[in-house]
Amino acid sequence: KGVDREFKKNIHSILDQDYPNYEVKFVVESQDDEACRTLRQLGINDVLIAGRASDCGQKVHNLTYAVKHAGTAADVYVFCDSDARFDRQWLSKLTTPLETSIVTTGYRWYVADRFHIPTLLRSAWNASVVSMLGDHSRNFAWGGSMAMRRATFEDLQIVEAWRGSVSDDYAITRASERAGTKIIFVPECLVPSHGECTWQELLEFTTRQITITRVYHPRLWRIAFAAQIIFSAAFFGLPFTLPALWLAVYLLSAAKAWVRIGAVRSVLPDAALSSFGWFYILFSPLAALLYLYNMVRSALGTDIVWRQIHYRLVSPNQTRVLGDSGGRES
Repeated sequence: KGVDREFKKNIHSILDQDYPNYEVKFVVESQDDEACRTLRQLGINDVLIAGRASDCGQKVHNLTYAVKHAGTAADVYVFCDSDARFDRQWLSKLTTPLETSIVTTGYRWYVADRFHIPTLLRSAWNASVVSMLGDHSRNFAWGGSMAMRRATFEDLQIVEAWRGSVSDDYAITRASERAGTKIIFVPECLVPSHGECTWQELLEFTTRQITITRVYHPRLWRIAFAAQIIFSAAFFGLPFTLPALWLAVYLLSAAKAWVRIGAVRSVLPDAALSSFGWFYILFSPLAALLYLYNMVRSALGTDIVWRQIHYRLVSPNQTRVLGDSGGRES
């Protein structure tokens, strides 16, 4: 929905995959959407028009519509977002590990092309989530870079899991956990997302993510809330009581960010990484403070804005569409 920064480059990266046999389905809400017009300017005429969602998230509605129009020849379903930039081997890397009853996933990396504090803080905030993914059984699916065999999709009853949901990937994660289906994180499928954000967009995006977590994974939300309270209280209180301990906490936080940056550099091209790695390391407590703000805000209600649409999250399978927000939030 809408045209993201460098939208055309992103679309070309999807169409230019080094993969022998694949078909791309682009799906939008309305033919009046600027994204639809731009796709047709690029010579892409087979654009699916899903219509407006009435009882679920617009993305979930679009994906449900797209899957129903994917045709029976598709053996594997791959999902991706239009604000990400994919390298030519992305599709091959994401689908290579696929077996029956396996979901593969990548994750996003927000690129900061210049020193712009809200954009850098969004990247640092998002980067902390990357650390949760790895070679273990606790992975979650991310809808911007995700694949599974059609048989797995049908066995997990994903269309039913999406019913009434605002979150495509949380619904898939929950369905996979119930069925004992393994979610494999493919580090090489960490994908860069370009574009800057304002302070308002930063707060809206981060709070939306935490609010969704509160509804779809309340236990994780409660644990994270408690952890943020403890960390923030210790970090911002210790300088006045135990400065040596405060320094130790700060250095450990910086070291964790430094290790994370090193890991990301091993899988992303230099063009996707800014020259501001020091920001992630030195200002990691600021990202923690932003998390605490998000937690408090999400505790006060479950309304979110996503791509200019206002939603109220009642439960994992009950979403109220409240109408257009009139904003620019992405």
